[in-house]
Amino acid sequence: MIIYLHGFNSGGQSHKAAWLRARLAPVPVFAPDYPAHRASAALRALRKFIRRLRRENPRDDRLMLIGSSLGGFWAQRLAPEFGARIVLINPSMRPDETLARHTGRYRNAASGEETVLTAEDVRALKAHRVEPCNPTVPTLVLLDADDEVLDYRRAETALRGCGRTIVYPGGSHRFEHLAEALPAICALYAG
Repeated sequence: MIIYLHGFNSGGQSHKAAWLRARLAPVPVFAPDYPAHRASAALRALRKFIRRLRRENPRDDRLMLIGSSLGGFWAQRLAPEFGARIVLINPSMRPDETLARHTGRYRNAASGEETVLTAEDVRALKAHRVEPCNPTVPTLVLLDADDEVLDYRRAETALRGCGRTIVYPGGSHRFEHLAEALPAICALYAG
């Protein structure tokens, strides 16, 4: 099974989640809504979600987490715990640093609900950092060179030697190259 982890101010009904569901079928792609920016609540919700899926699908022991932006941060954190493979799409390597200047109120892009990011939320993320490269976790890193939110070179440097990294020219933080990356995503899942 595959679980898509959305980033800050997004949700399980995002465009990326829908695209992945359609292109990766018949493999089920689950995309939970969770408070990505609230560290303790995010971990609790995701652990509960993954454990429930495993109980409901006991014969499907293959797990891959696809995390975009802040979802990539959570994928790195959870993969060793659940024996998962990971695909990191324009991942946030240090969200406690990159989100620090973005506190405030936002309209959630996927749900339309209001999201509030506080300085306390941002500080709490620091406690959940992990070493960027875990050699026991099969990893695929997908980066758009023109990501306007996160400098792709930070992830490229931090994850050097950690599985396979593909840097696409152009693009944006939304990641414009899912179609080109699909064969690599499928290969990681099948491997």
